[in-house]
Amino acid sequence: MAQLHRLLRILECFTLERPVIAPELLMEHLGISRASVFRDLRHLVEAGMVERLDDRGYALGPRVVQMDRQIRLADPMLQAAGDLPRQLAKEAGGGVLLCRLHNDTVLCILEVSPPTGQFTVSYERGRAMPLYRGATSKVILAHLSARRLDALVEKHRDELMAAGLPPNGTELHAAMEHVRRSGHLVTSAEVDPLVEGMAVPLMSGKRLLGSLSVVLSSRGHSALRVARTLQMLKRTARRIEARLEAAGRTNEKRQLI
Repeated sequence: MAQLHRLLRILECFTLERPVIAPELLMEHLGISRASVFRDLRHLVEAGMVERLDDRGYALGPRVVQMDRQIRLADPMLQAAGDLPRQLAKEAGGGVLLCRLHNDTVLCILEVSPPTGQFTVSYERGRAMPLYRGATSKVILAHLSARRLDALVEKHRDELMAAGLPPNGTELHAAMEHVRRSGHLVTSAEVDPLVEGMAVPLMSGKRLLGSLSVVLSSRGHSALRVARTLQMLKRTARRIEARLEAAGRTNEKRQLI
């Protein structure tokens, strides 16, 4: 189990800023011997998770691409969403984001770009974003358990305070009560300038799955448009949840046969 944990830590070392990693860096970062690093790298190369690039070091391998294709084609949430996010983007005249919770971040699994030239959105598929900025993330934050919030505060107290949120789990839970009660959150320019975000949670019963968002230019739209967009957003989210529930019942029946 210790070796598996170490292999996962090696994979986490690859970032956009550091796409190629030398074994020496891994030795220093993980605090393990040269022999252990090369043994772990050999296992990852055999699995296709990393590949060696001559003397430059190692990069993520072809198996990662294969797994990404598997997720795109078989991820339950993506399958349930289907064409609904694109329909929502067309009706709302903005961008749409489908996201899920991953550790202490919000991970975008699908983005529908806004009409060309209107504005850009920082969220994109595969990019992890903090839980404390923007409607897309904070609507998920609002639905975390008190225990989860306590753990988040312990690790991200300074970032929460910088975002204007209480650095205390109990107070943070209370501060987000209005989001849980209304079932949505609207924010302006918290992630990108001149962009307004509207988000609702995606739930399976009481279990939090992620969020669905619409992003619009903050210029020149009325309160009526915001209200109509929220109606469309909530309706789409409920349809995705219903599809997920139906798919779950179908899988249960298949397992019984």
